[in-house]
Amino acid sequence: MPARPLPFRVGEVQVYVVSVINYKGGVGKTTMTANLGAELANRGMKVLLIDLDPQASLTFSFYEPDDWRDRLRDERTVKRWYDGLRGDTPAATLGELVVSPGPANAQLKGAGRLDLIASHLQLVDIDLALARGVADGDEYDAELFRVRGSLDQGLHDPALDPYDLVLIDCPPNFNVVTQSAIIASDHLLIPAKADYLSTLGIDYLHGNVRELVERYNADSRRFAKIRRHHKVAPDIAGVVFTMIQLMAQQPIAAHQGYMDQVRALGVPVFPTALRENVTLFATNTPRGVPVVLRDRVTAPAVREELRQITTEFLAHLQPASAATPSSPAANGAATPAAPVTSGATGADA
Repeated sequence: MPARPLPFRVGEVQVYVVSVINYKGGVGKTTMTANLGAELANRGMKVLLIDLDPQASLTFSFYEPDDWRDRLRDERTVKRWYDGLRGDTPAATLGELVVSPGPANAQLKGAGRLDLIASHLQLVDIDLALARGVADGDEYDAELFRVRGSLDQGLHDPALDPYDLVLIDCPPNFNVVTQSAIIASDHLLIPAKADYLSTLGIDYLHGNVRELVERYNADSRRFAKIRRHHKVAPDIAGVVFTMIQLMAQQPIAAHQGYMDQVRALGVPVFPTALRENVTLFATNTPRGVPVVLRDRVTAPAVREELRQITTEFLAHLQPASAATPSSPAANGAATPAAPVTSGATGADA
């Protein structure tokens, strides 16, 4: 199958692939993925979410566990695709695994669409099996190259052509499944708490992504017979700070200090940060409807920050056509609340 340029085009439409990633769990990664995808769909985009985290938090944001067990577990999760990749079961295409969360789609106001490829609790076993399969083979480098490029190749499925954006929720590690998501991506989005471990992890992640991409591109030339050579070049769209504690509507000094440290690394930082909200970050989405799609919420400021972050993200993807961050129409609200800022200017993102 021919390799696609990044981002690939279907007719005249650009299809972006974005991975949401952080080594550290508990940073609001799933909350960001669900709400970013939902808000973009609400603005008219056709969005596919792919849950690669074996904790399946994104999946359970849209489906009750019983519903997942009865309707999705056996035949409609990404585990089935990886099983086919390993030869354990007949191969399934990614398009065959897509489901449409009803409650969320019912809240969309325009022609957008929000679909999902669900995760499976046994996906952690798949990650280990893929790693073992690579390590045990005589053709180590060639097999590792094939596995790392597998998701990129799987996204060529013609059934996925209608989507404008594929948004991948990665597990909090740098294992083979995560690496395959990075190789498939045009952009990486990094939700992070403003603390010491996150600051350290972002620098480490940045370096590992660079090394992975360099190695993959070198292997792509080396193993051109396995897959036609093409250069991958995912960029970091930016770091989005989450769970920020405020004083006088500004981040507390400790949090602002860590934000400044990340910016000093040369990594883009989104101007808007997401404030702490215990209910939002501690529980799954009620009724399968992300905060950005709800008319009534207990924390409207958080909803507006999520919408503002979406506008900033869209400006990174489509800088010539995206609305400005201050535009009410871009935020989906008549009078947006004043967002928490990270001390950055618009140029930082």
